[in-house]
Amino acid sequence: MISDTELEKYLTAGKIAKKALKYARDLMAGKKKINLYTLCEKIERLIIDHGAIPAFPCNVSYNDIAAHYTPIEADTSIVFNEGVLKIDVGAMVDGYIADTAISIARGKDYEYLAKMNLRILNEVLEYFKPGVKLGEIGRYVESEAKKMGLKPIANLSGHKVDRYDLHAGKNVPNVYEPFSPTIKEEEVYAVEPFLTFDKYSGYVKPGKTITIFSLKKIKRIKKNRELDEFKNKIYNTWRYLPFTPRWFYKDYGKEKTLEFIRILKSERFLNEYPVLIEESGGVVSQYEHTIIVLEKGSIVTTI
Repeated sequence: MISDTELEKYLTAGKIAKKALKYARDLMAGKKKINLYTLCEKIERLIIDHGAIPAFPCNVSYNDIAAHYTPIEADTSIVFNEGVLKIDVGAMVDGYIADTAISIARGKDYEYLAKMNLRILNEVLEYFKPGVKLGEIGRYVESEAKKMGLKPIANLSGHKVDRYDLHAGKNVPNVYEPFSPTIKEEEVYAVEPFLTFDKYSGYVKPGKTITIFSLKKIKRIKKNRELDEFKNKIYNTWRYLPFTPRWFYKDYGKEKTLEFIRILKSERFLNEYPVLIEESGGVVSQYEHTIIVLEKGSIVTTI
């Protein structure tokens, strides 16, 4: 049962995440070149300044990179004249999460891709009612994308969200899945269709770049007090949610932070999230909203 207090925290997180994306769009307006590191830092600072915490690192994924890229050093590699930049943000209030994303598209074909993606997301949100099978969500996304000459990314999906848990056991597929769980009242979902053009594979593969991690255990590190403090600092704020090394540069310095990450990886304390790349090189778009499913009418927290 979602209490009034819990609902208010979800709604507050949603309002802040929405503001963060509006700010991101304003920062990108008219610019052909952008330092992605600075962009992410400014977006995350806005989230903090409005009383929330980033629920995961701001993702800024360009063209065929579909997800899981956040910079850990200055990145001015993108001269953004044409293509699609996905900006995916999460805001968290007392562990209650809002997850939302936009695509900034430049160039006629890419603008079409992004526009149709947003349309499909807005339409499919109407299906989120108790008793609906999640596979039917995927059926709708897949069917509508095909009509538009587009293709969903079959191995990326939305996800159920709980307190301090971004992927809480149920997926929201973007293609039809015949044997799928049912949506239940008071569940919270992040709904995120990823699309590409029909001529591409519609699947992503992991790349070599890894800039996002999460803790997978909290066991005490006896031999290195400072490293144990670093690990506890991650857990005390984010528990097992994703984080990025750049969040700790101010307190520990870049070199020491990256060394801590290296040790934690070698001691198997961390999960790693490699960038996800469309396997045939297709440009990918993404839009996302967070929705609370209620019998009397579901609430989209990020609109």
